[in-house]
Amino acid sequence: MKALSTRLALGPPLILDGAMGTQLLTKEVDVELPLWSASVLESSPVAVEETHRDYVASGADVLTANTFRTTRRTFLKVSEDKMARERARDTCRAAVEVARRAAGADCYVAGSMAPLEDCYLPELFPGENAALEEFGELGDWLVEDGADILLIETMGRMDEARCALRSVAKHSIDKWVSFILKDNCLILDGSDLLQAVTMATDEGASAVLVNCSRLTTALEAMDVLTEVTSLPVGLYPNLGKSMPSPDGTIESFFSLAEFRKTMHLAISKGARIVGSCCGSGPEHTAALRKMTTDQDDSFL
Repeated sequence: MKALSTRLALGPPLILDGAMGTQLLTKEVDVELPLWSASVLESSPVAVEETHRDYVASGADVLTANTFRTTRRTFLKVSEDKMARERARDTCRAAVEVARRAAGADCYVAGSMAPLEDCYLPELFPGENAALEEFGELGDWLVEDGADILLIETMGRMDEARCALRSVAKHSIDKWVSFILKDNCLILDGSDLLQAVTMATDEGASAVLVNCSRLTTALEAMDVLTEVTSLPVGLYPNLGKSMPSPDGTIESFFSLAEFRKTMHLAISKGARIVGSCCGSGPEHTAALRKMTTDQDDSFL
């Protein structure tokens, strides 16, 4: 497998996998809050691995390990301190292991590092001291377990993204930062996207993306990303026409045809990393694979 920087520079766009939570819901696996998808690593890890394998079969280049909620903070909501840390550590390790098995020799594995509290409620950010400690712990685990990329994702606050980057600065592996948007120029807490991208670039990010944002909004944001950074940029949008509910429910979806057309435009704007987020599945990954390898123009 090529070095990641070489692959990004010389190959076609890298294809990220799609939603994990959405697929687990279709398998009727228990993903209740507050543990969300982390609980599945204890109860049904095979369901996680099957989902990863579906994305590999559909053409993904990067699998995102199911570490979105494998943090001590999350498990403290249901366990005492020592047990919470042990469960968080065990589920993080299990998440990377099942992703690595599914990835084989041909796919990279990204370790997800999400907002410490709620992706859609940036005001719950617990503060810099807590963030530096907790992101640092998760980042150490992900590197120890063998992730190829640290994916700092769904960041709705610039200060939380900055803390995440600083907490893992000592690690030499690639660090991708992905923001969730309020509109095409603002991240979720109202901060300027241009400033957020500049911050991420200055703090050592290896790539800058947007994710879990409406398809059309994410496309429009590509102009901001390419204007302000020379780093690889990308997007993996939400397929919902409105934001998901806290339990992951989406009422109305963009069609696969709309997704394909929009992602083709994103690639033409310079997107080097493409994928999909909530509401998506292997069919979206397969559409991206066909688009980037076969010059498929049937969506036009």
